[in-house]
Amino acid sequence: MEWMIYGANGYTGKLIVEEAVRRGLRPVLAGRNSQALQALAAPFGLPVRAFGLDDPHVVAKNLHGMGLVLHCAGPFSATCAPMLEGCLAEGVHYLDITGEIDVFAHCHAQHLRAREKGIVVLPGSGFDVVPTDCMAARLKRELPAATSLVLAFEAGGGPSPGTAKTSVEGLGKGGRARVEGELTRCRWPGRRAVSSATASSVSP
Repeated sequence: MEWMIYGANGYTGKLIVEEAVRRGLRPVLAGRNSQALQALAAPFGLPVRAFGLDDPHVVAKNLHGMGLVLHCAGPFSATCAPMLEGCLAEGVHYLDITGEIDVFAHCHAQHLRAREKGIVVLPGSGFDVVPTDCMAARLKRELPAATSLVLAFEAGGGPSPGTAKTSVEGLGKGGRARVEGELTRCRWPGRRAVSSATASSVSP
């Protein structure tokens, strides 16, 4: 199956390309900057497709023949919808690395369309969402009587440029909490929640 990393020349995209090649995989490298993509692809002999996300026909044309897209070009509030529409049009599995709640909601809203096309739509396949969800599931299994959870993590070396931009964009929106199965807006957790979790950053 041919598959694509879109936003391959970004901070996280480059790390994923290196790991993919290390594992013997040969993804198509894609994004808007042809020159940067060619420079990244040349040492590995990987194919390149340079295109933007403004024209749905161009997106669909460049996704033709792909089995899967790993979408790494943020901010996903601007890039998810056009890429996902292209994947739905061409029957291509969609994964991204976002942590943006509104993007999760948008992807979830396409569930029936994705089922009709027989494709997987999996936002949030990056670092912050997967391990924290796994930790939450593990805690619920170990503590079945628990009714609430404050989960925080230390980001280590600091955010990538894309993550920093997304964080600034989301500051005015506050956080989200799942209350009785429904996502609701809430204030950011206070100092007590952060200190009790012994972490310096709290995931929305």
